[in-house]
Amino acid sequence: MSNIWRESADPAKHRDFMSTRNEGGVPIEGPRDNLIEQWVYFAQVADFTFEFVTLEQVAECRRYFMQPVHHSTREQGHSNEHCWHAWYCKLPDGLNKGRTRVKVIKALNAILTKWG
Repeated sequence: MSNIWRESADPAKHRDFMSTRNEGGVPIEGPRDNLIEQWVYFAQVADFTFEFVTLEQVAECRRYFMQPVHHSTREQGHSNEHCWHAWYCKLPDGLNKGRTRVKVIKALNAILTKWG
C-alpha cells in the first residue's frame, strides 16, 4: 500500500533530488514571501519515499514510470560517469517493474489529483 502526503517546505529539512545530479540532492529554496505557502510532496511506495519540490517534478516522474521500457542511461562526454547520473538512475532496483511500477504510478496520480 502506498502513502502520499505533503509538508510545508523547510530548506533545513527538505532536499531537491530531481533538478540536480548531486548524489544527495541540494537544499530547496524557501519561499520569497512568507505569505506564499510552498509545499514538498511525498509518495512512499515499496519501502521507498519519493520527495518532490514541485508538482512538475511529480508529473515528470509519472511520465518516466508510464514508459514500460527505458533506453540506456549512459551519457556521452563525461569522464567521471559515476558522478553524472540523473535522478531516475538512482532509483532502487525493481521499482520500475511489474506491480510496483503500477503502485508508483497510482501514488503519483493521487498526488496530482489531490494537489495538482
